[in-house]
Amino acid sequence: MARSNLLSKLVAVAVVCLVAHGFLASAGAFIQPQPSSSPAKTSPQAAIGAALAAAGMALPAQASYNWNGPLTGSEICNTKPIVWLIYPLCDPVFLVSPIYLFPITLIVFGSLITVLNLLIPATQPDEDLR
Repeated sequence: MARSNLLSKLVAVAVVCLVAHGFLASAGAFIQPQPSSSPAKTSPQAAIGAALAAAGMALPAQASYNWNGPLTGSEICNTKPIVWLIYPLCDPVFLVSPIYLFPITLIVFGSLITVLNLLIPATQPDEDLR
């Protein structure tokens, strides 16, 4: 009995939400904005700024790319299971990808910190505090 009561309330709320969504969505659909009486005046500085912003966004897509990795063109770069692990050595553009850059950065910084901790005695934990 309690389940059917709860289910009927849930269905009623869902129907009310669907009806409200239908009325609200159709109320403001396809209404054209009113044209202003005077044309908008834009300054040349604003137009130049907009053009520079648009050109700046297109620069990465048009950047010239002619880097060569140490394994570029070798046979190992065509072997599929291995190349997934060594893509940055075949094509350095993959260093921009966070998927490849994060593990490389983690290994480099982790090894540098480990070497520094071993070489500098001040970074070792104090024996008296153990």
